[in-house]
Amino acid sequence: MGAPLGACVLLAALALSHAAWAADCLIEKATYREAETGVELVFAAASGENTPVTHGFSTTVGKFKLDGYVMYDPEIERPIGILMNNCPEGDVTGADLAACTVWKGIVYGIDEATGHVDLLPSEGAAAPDALLLPGFGPAVLASSAGKALETGPWDVFEFKGCAS
Repeated sequence: MGAPLGACVLLAALALSHAAWAADCLIEKATYREAETGVELVFAAASGENTPVTHGFSTTVGKFKLDGYVMYDPEIERPIGILMNNCPEGDVTGADLAACTVWKGIVYGIDEATGHVDLLPSEGAAAPDALLLPGFGPAVLASSAGKALETGPWDVFEFKGCAS
């Protein structure tokens, strides 16, 4: 037997209000949470005017604080997210960056009301209801940051809140 009608209506109302919160928040102020592990992605405005970085974000996995950024790749016309663990600063080689990269992939935004999946919007746009980061969970588990985890995060992060 299914859930009572009242419970279904309440869940639908919560989902719609959740989507409304995201629509009132700019992507650079949004926080997203993965449901199984509670891992959060906290977005921030990109730093600097002459930078290819379109978004900054951070997360904590276990005891590791990881920094990430999104850059628009004009060659494939997609926003590429990169999550890094303790990367060296300054003049580094591609091998140095590869060694500290936890995850790299295209970032998608999801409209939960319609199920529409699109590319991550640019800074200044409304935050999507959810984010899809393909391969994120397996990449985190395979990294030094994920070695102590029993379960890795999934690849979908739902809007949690908005920084003021």
